[in-house]
Amino acid sequence: MLKTADDYTGSLPYPYEKLGSPAGLLFFDIETTGLSARTSHLYLIGCLFTDGRTFHLKQWFATDPGEEKEVLTAFSDYLKTLPESCLLLHFNGNVFDLPYLRHRMERFRLPFLPDRFQSMDLYRSLRPYKAVLGLPSLRQKAVESYLGIVRTDPFDGGQLIAVYEDYVSSRSDLGLKALLLHNAEDVRNMPKLLAALSISDYMEADYSLMSLTRHEATSFDGSPREELLVALQSPVALRRPISLRLPYGPYLTASKDRIRLAVPLQCLTLRHYFPNVKDYFYLPHEDRAVHKSVGIYVDKEHRQKAVKDNCYIKKSGLFFPCPPGLIPPEESCATFMTDRRDKNYYLEWNPPTDIGQVADTQEFWNRYVHALWNSR
Repeated sequence: MLKTADDYTGSLPYPYEKLGSPAGLLFFDIETTGLSARTSHLYLIGCLFTDGRTFHLKQWFATDPGEEKEVLTAFSDYLKTLPESCLLLHFNGNVFDLPYLRHRMERFRLPFLPDRFQSMDLYRSLRPYKAVLGLPSLRQKAVESYLGIVRTDPFDGGQLIAVYEDYVSSRSDLGLKALLLHNAEDVRNMPKLLAALSISDYMEADYSLMSLTRHEATSFDGSPREELLVALQSPVALRRPISLRLPYGPYLTASKDRIRLAVPLQCLTLRHYFPNVKDYFYLPHEDRAVHKSVGIYVDKEHRQKAVKDNCYIKKSGLFFPCPPGLIPPEESCATFMTDRRDKNYYLEWNPPTDIGQVADTQEFWNRYVHALWNSR
């Protein structure tokens, strides 16, 4: 069995205290000759322990398949030296690394010591933000590329199986270096991936409204259009810019601590649906609902009991779309839809009215952006 070690100083790109109160962080990654723990074996384990300032990298490498138990034993012995209150971090370890390790350790009748530690799967933590970050996949190298992390290693884990098999038969120094480098970069880069966790803090922050303006522009087809331009500031800064375009119109861009939102203004005729259907009559000739206190004065042949689909009034005006899940700013603020089954709704934009004053508030646009994140 071959052992390697490297100590260096550095810093974490994410506040240590937001990970809880661990006595240290332990990052680890394994390399195997296949995906099934029953039909393949493990040949390399790398781990990195840090207190946020000093980093201790260790690797255990099986120079031939018969040294697998020795590698697992050495890793277990090292885990025994660490405080149980440290946090175990991995990338997709819940699905692969931990179950694989458990099976191989049980095969050699070794205790499964990773169970001593609290665990965090970086892959699972980042998965909800894949679309927002515009990632083609959530492979570790894809996240590294998004964060601007440069790797020397050109291989992926699957390609290294053939490299390891060649090393076992040839003892090639180049093969050995490639195997150790891939694992070392996987482990060294895991602390850097913590920077991507700032996206969750960014999305949950309370934003300050910087400006709101009504803007006239020209569409690609040459037709005039209007939009609301909203600028907000976040107390959290992003490492890399992101953008989000919703199918119903709003377009959001976020860079560092600034959020810019373009919301289309449209001249529409929409419906406001009344919730308490039993209190209304529908007037077919006028295509609208009226309260029964008024409807009783309409001839019976010109009125009928309202149902959910026709319990509405129509209004023409200038409207802007709101994302699903956004609670209207006030109970008295009327919401409008093209159809009762629409998931998103519209608010009327008319600054001299109370609605316009509400839409001009910081709290409304703060909740608007949060609803956009949730509807991504």
